[in-house]
Amino acid sequence: MRRTLLTLVPLALLSQPLAAADLEALERQLDQARAEAPMAMKPFMTVKRPAKYFGDYEPRKSNEFRRGEKVMFYAEPKNLAYGKKGEFLEVGFDVDVEVKGPDGKTMGQEKLMTFKLPTRSRVQDVYLNLDLSLDKAPPGNYNVKFILRDANSQKRAEASEVITIKK
Repeated sequence: MRRTLLTLVPLALLSQPLAAADLEALERQLDQARAEAPMAMKPFMTVKRPAKYFGDYEPRKSNEFRRGEKVMFYAEPKNLAYGKKGEFLEVGFDVDVEVKGPDGKTMGQEKLMTFKLPTRSRVQDVYLNLDLSLDKAPPGNYNVKFILRDANSQKRAEASEVITIKK
């Protein structure tokens, strides 16, 4: 009986609503954890269509594409740093791309995309629709790598997929 009572007391405390000060302390702890954590892009995958909102992705069954077909990717950046712009917070990053072809040569483009989001509150649900057109690429396997560079820190994240261009 004593063991049961000791178990129920902490559970009863957890069911109490958190005070505003407790929520603020929790948010500060989460901010610190995200600031110290490495940046990542998860999930990252090829998709059938662009997402309309966070989490609205439809994975492709295969990474095989016809020549000239648009190659689309979905990614969710994690652990972005926030900058301060006046009374606003701002999350931002640049996206670079590198494509290594079947001949071993690498082509790339820095700042394929730049993203900035001024906000009054911290936003964690950021998503990316990325696409490439490899219209003139000969058939073969290509390693497509996207690099995110955080605008407010030295953090960066990489994600890649091997795709196949068919005849």
